[in-house]
Amino acid sequence: MAAPPDTALAPRADLSRFIQRVRVLWRGPSPGDYVRVPDGTVELVVRVTPTTCDVHALGPREQVLRKAPSEVPPDTLGIQFKPGGAYPFFGLPMSELAHRSLSIDTLWGKADGARLRAALAEAPTSQARLRTLEAALVDRLHRDDVFEPAAAYLVRRGIRLLTGAVEIPRVADLARTLGVSERHLRRAFDDVLGMGPKSYARLVRFQRALQASTVQGARPDWGSIAAGAGYYDQAHLIADFRAVLGTTPGAWMRARAA
Repeated sequence: MAAPPDTALAPRADLSRFIQRVRVLWRGPSPGDYVRVPDGTVELVVRVTPTTCDVHALGPREQVLRKAPSEVPPDTLGIQFKPGGAYPFFGLPMSELAHRSLSIDTLWGKADGARLRAALAEAPTSQARLRTLEAALVDRLHRDDVFEPAAAYLVRRGIRLLTGAVEIPRVADLARTLGVSERHLRRAFDDVLGMGPKSYARLVRFQRALQASTVQGARPDWGSIAAGAGYYDQAHLIADFRAVLGTTPGAWMRARAA
């Protein structure tokens, strides 16, 4: 079942090149799961209840993530980083965060994590929590030991080429365009994005198909969507739906409509 609409918040200007969007998730109760469709991004999630405050980073994934309503309380705050935009804030290669959910105490250390959680728990509103979290992120960005892989610029350029291309290039062609070996490119993507260029290209193609199905409405033409998104044929699109979402395109559309 689809989630109720999220509330969007604006990130501060000096973080806008790293952050894709900020939202308050599920402001009211819902009988359905929270569904996070993979897109190559990292999300920092703040959950505050009357008794607890926890902060977790959800790493990049290649399969859908579902959370029960009890795991996403009202006014949960989510900061979604741009693809390749999270690495400076967590002090480790993004491949170590891939397919995982790690607490801020694990990522920043118990002392820094506890201070952040205490400050967030005292903030009276979602907007105040956002400003508290942003101040902590800016502080991490300006530390002397900020994680900055040498190939970060290369990966950012590679991401732009993959997302902006009408026809998504093969990894060999992308590496050639960037002037590096395929092995070097894969290692760089692992460090900065948390997955290889082939996996990310697959998600870019899948997201294009998903967005096209939304535009077409209740009865999408999956054959034309597959061709437009760059799939070899409709069967390959269906295979990707099963691999990423665990269901067929038709079943996904019916569930979303419900």
